[in-house]
Amino acid sequence: MSEKKPRVSWKSEAVDKAFLEACLDEVTINGRDGTSLKGCSWKVVGEKLKNEHNFIVDRAQMKNRYDYIKKKFVTWVKLRNKTGNLYNPVTNTFSMSDEEWVAEGKLDKYVEKLRNAPLICPDLCTKLFEGVVSTGVHCWGPSSTLPHPAEEFSAHDMDEDHYTQMETDAPHASDESSGRSKHHEGQGNSKRVRRNIFDDDLREVGKEIVNVAKMLVESERLNREKKDDVDACMEKLEKMEWGEGDPRYDTALLLFGESADLRKVWLRLKTSSCESWVRNAGRKYRLFE
Repeated sequence: MSEKKPRVSWKSEAVDKAFLEACLDEVTINGRDGTSLKGCSWKVVGEKLKNEHNFIVDRAQMKNRYDYIKKKFVTWVKLRNKTGNLYNPVTNTFSMSDEEWVAEGKLDKYVEKLRNAPLICPDLCTKLFEGVVSTGVHCWGPSSTLPHPAEEFSAHDMDEDHYTQMETDAPHASDESSGRSKHHEGQGNSKRVRRNIFDDDLREVGKEIVNVAKMLVESERLNREKKDDVDACMEKLEKMEWGEGDPRYDTALLLFGESADLRKVWLRLKTSSCESWVRNAGRKYRLFE
C-alpha cells in the first residue's frame, strides 16, 4: 500500500507570488493546455519553486493550487463587479455587511474563503486567469453578460421568463395565416420550377432524337453508296474475265473490301491498267510471288 502524500501548506505569500509569476511566464511562452498549463510548463514551475524557495511540490499539488486560486478569482471578479463600489483596491477588501457575506456565500462557497483570505496578487491573477474564465460556451468572466454558474434564479426571474415566452408565442399564432399563404406561394413557385426543368429535359431529348435520326440517315446513305460501289466494282471485275480462283480475281475482291478509296481507284482505272494495279497490290498482300 502506497504512503499518503504529505499535505502541502501554501501559507507563504512569496511562494504564491512566485508560483503565479512562473505560471504566467509559461503561459506566455508555451501557451495553455485547455484552461491549464502544459505538462512541460508544470515541470518548469516546480523547478522554480524548488530553487528559489526550497518549496517542493509535484504536478498534482500545483494543479490543485492553480485551480483553487482560479475559482477564488472568479468569485472575486463577481463581487468586484457588483454595484455599490464594494471593492477597495487599496486594501484588496470588500465593504460588505455580515448579512451580505452570508447571502453571497449561499450562492458561492468560495465567497466565504474570499472573506477569510483575500485573493492573492489580484493583478497577477487577472493577467493569468481573465482570458480563461471568459472563454468557452458556458464559462463566465468579468466581461460576460451571463450569470455566474453559482447564481440561482429567483421566482421573480422565472415568472418574467415565462411572461416573455408567452409574448413570443402570441405573434407566432397570429402569423399562422400569413405563414400558410407563404407556404402555398412557395408550392406554386416549386411547381413552376419543376415544370421548367421538365420542359428543358424535353428539349434536350428532342435534340438527341434529331441527332440520332441524322446519324441513321447518314449511315444509310453510306451503306447505299458502299453497295453501289461494290456492285459497280464487281461488274467491272466480271468484264476482266479472270474467273474465280484466279489470284488476280481474289486480290481484287480483297481490295474492294479494304476501303472505299480503293474501290474508287478501281472504278477509275482504265481496263489496261487494272491487271498491273491488282498484281502490285497482290504482292503487298503476298498473293503473288
